[in-house]
Amino acid sequence: MKKRNRFIIVLVCVVGFFVISPVLVFYSMGYRFDFEKMIITATGGIYVRSFPAPEQVVIDSKITQKPGLFSNWVFVQSLIPNEHAVLVQKTDHYDYFKTILVEEKEVTKLENIILFKKDILFEPADPTQSPFNVKKITSPIKKSVAFAEQNGNIIWLGTDGFLYKSSASDILAEPTKLTLTQIEMSDEGVYQVTADNKNIFVNNDGNLLFLNPKTNELEYIYSPIKDIKISPNGESIVFHGDKNIYTALVSNVLNIKNGLLYKSPEKINNFLWLNDYYIVFTAGYKIIVSETDYRGNVNAVTLSPKINLEKPEIYFDQQENKLYISTGDILLLSEKLIP
Repeated sequence: MKKRNRFIIVLVCVVGFFVISPVLVFYSMGYRFDFEKMIITATGGIYVRSFPAPEQVVIDSKITQKPGLFSNWVFVQSLIPNEHAVLVQKTDHYDYFKTILVEEKEVTKLENIILFKKDILFEPADPTQSPFNVKKITSPIKKSVAFAEQNGNIIWLGTDGFLYKSSASDILAEPTKLTLTQIEMSDEGVYQVTADNKNIFVNNDGNLLFLNPKTNELEYIYSPIKDIKISPNGESIVFHGDKNIYTALVSNVLNIKNGLLYKSPEKINNFLWLNDYYIVFTAGYKIIVSETDYRGNVNAVTLSPKINLEKPEIYFDQQENKLYISTGDILLLSEKLIP
C-alpha cells in the first residue's frame, strides 16, 4: 500500500474518532438526537408500578418491558422529552393506558396503578350485616346545620353562618369561632361540613368553600357541587356536581386547574374513596372505578355484577377491601377489590 493511501486511512480514522467519540460520550450521558425538533436533548425516563404485577409494559407501541420475577415495576430510560403512551397489561385484567409527559433529566412516575379484574366476583351478602342499616348520626349541637369530627372536636356550621369548634367531650362549653365572616344561608339550603385531621371544607348549598387557616375565612373554590370527600391520606379532595367529578390537591386547592376526572352522561349519585388514589361511584345504573391521577387521560372501568342494577347504593369496607352493593332488595358483596 502506498504511503499516501495509508496516510488517508489514518486521517479518516483520526477524524472518525474525534467525530464519533463526542457522540458516544453524549449517548452514554443520556443525550439523544430529537429528529422531530432536530436538536440534541437530554432524555428522561418512566417508572411504572402496578398492583397486581403487570405481565408487560409497552411504551409508544414499540418498547416492551417485563418486570422481574418477584417485582411489580419496570423502569424505561433514554426517552426523548415528549408525550409518551404507556400501556400496562395483565391477562384477564383491564388494560391501563395513559399518555404522559416526560421531561429532560426527570423520571415520570406512574407508581399507584391498580389493574382491575374484568370479571370481579359478587356474591349475595347477609342482609343483617348490611352497612346501609347504620343510623344517621345527628349533630349534638342544637344551633348547627352541619357538622364533622376533627381530632376529638366537633366542627359545626351554625345557623348564624359562622363556623365553630366545640370539644366533643364538653359540648356545653363555650365554642370557638373559627371564621371571622359569616356566610349567607337560607332555610331551604343544603349544607355539609367535611374535615380530616388538618383541613375543613364546607358545602354551602352547592358552593365549595375551604377554611383558610391563614385568614380564618371560608374561601370559595368551586360550584355547583353535591358532595365532597377528602382522601384517606389527606392530600387530595374529590367533589362532584350532577354529572362531573373533579379532584384537587389540598395543598393547591385554592388554584384548581384541569381537575376534571370524569364527565358522565348520567347523574352521579354517590362516591367513595377506595384508597388514596382511586374512587368508586355510581352514575345512573353503573358502578365505576376511576383513578384520581388526572395527568393525561384518566383511566376508569365499569364494574359488571351479573345482575340488573336498580338505583344502586355502594359502601366500601376499607378493612376487607370489599365493595357492598345494595340494589332493590338485593345486597351483594364483592371479592377483594384492591390489594
